This record gives sequence, C-alpha cells and structure tokens, in this order.
Amino acid sequence: MSYFNLNDYEPVENRIRSFWAKYPNGRLLTDLKRTERPDGRIEWICRTEAYTNTDDLRPQSTGFATEIEGSSPVNRSNASENCETSSIGRCLANLGFAAKGKRPSREEMSKAARNNPPKVAAKKPMDKGDWEELITRLMACDDLGKLNSWSAYAATFAMPDGKRSELLKAFNSHKVALSRKSNVA
Repeated sequence: MSYFNLNDYEPVENRIRSFWAKYPNGRLLTDLKRTERPDGRIEWICRTEAYTNTDDLRPQSTGFATEIEGSSPVNRSNASENCETSSIGRCLANLGFAAKGKRPSREEMSKAARNNPPKVAAKKPMDKGDWEELITRLMACDDLGKLNSWSAYAATFAMPDGKRSELLKAFNSHKVALSRKSNVA
C-alpha cells in the first residue's frame, strides 16, 4: 500500500477532456525528443504547450516530462507515449486542470509508487490467543469506521493463508451486515 490513494489523482485523459470542453478552439502541441544517455539508454523528453484559442501567439502554459526506456514495465515498450502523456498532464495542471492540491496525474503517482515501494513492517506471528482476540474484536465492531480500524490491526499479524481466508470471509460478512444496518437507519 502506498502513502497515497491513486483514486485521489485524476487521469490525464480527464484533464484533456476538460480542456477541450472549456477551450474547443484551443491547441495542445507536443515536442518529443529522443536522446541517448551516456549509459547508452534511450531517454525521451517532451514539452507540451497549451493554447486556449486559435489566436494565441504564446502558450498559456507548458509542461515537461522525461522517461527512460526500460525504467518501468510500461517504459519497456511505450516510453515515448508515456512521456508525452505525462507532459500533457503537467501542462494542463499548470493551466489549472487539476484537483486542488493534486497537481500530479494518476499516471505520475502510479509511477512514483512503482519506483518507491513502501517499506513493509515485519508482521507479528499469530498465536491462538491472538486469533480469538481478532474474532472478538471483529464482532465488537459496530460501525464501518471501527471495522476499517480493525482491518488495519488484523493486517499486522502473520497468519497462514487458510486462517487469512477465514478471517477475510468473517470480515466481509460483518461488513455486509453493518452496511445493511447503516442503510436501514
């Protein structure tokens, strides 16, 4: 799990759609360059310019991106396309097409998550007493917020797959019951 939720970040495609809706006479111009790095790898650099109407002589915003071929699974085959998409996303963010405080696009944050996997804390081995306590705490959860907190606590234990499946089944069943209860209230 990352330090952020990818669902909080907007895909570049949505920014492009919003741009065309607001500026149907606008233009998005990209300039993609391929260079070879000293280490022999291919690097793509893209500059995007956004014009809000056909009369604009100067861009209203710009954006840059760089990708290195082979640096990620997507960049093994689509580094130039990935670079261009990131550049467009940054350009449109500079023009105001980004949720407040969420300038990076979903694609950029996904890349960040791939490049910086979170450190995973060692899980506590589970004994019989822990199992019984987990089940007792689960059944004591009387709202979805407490259930989510319980889930985070349960995730700190190392357990066999069979026990994890059993616990997940109980969790999902309890979640459905709490959801029904909150919909009735």
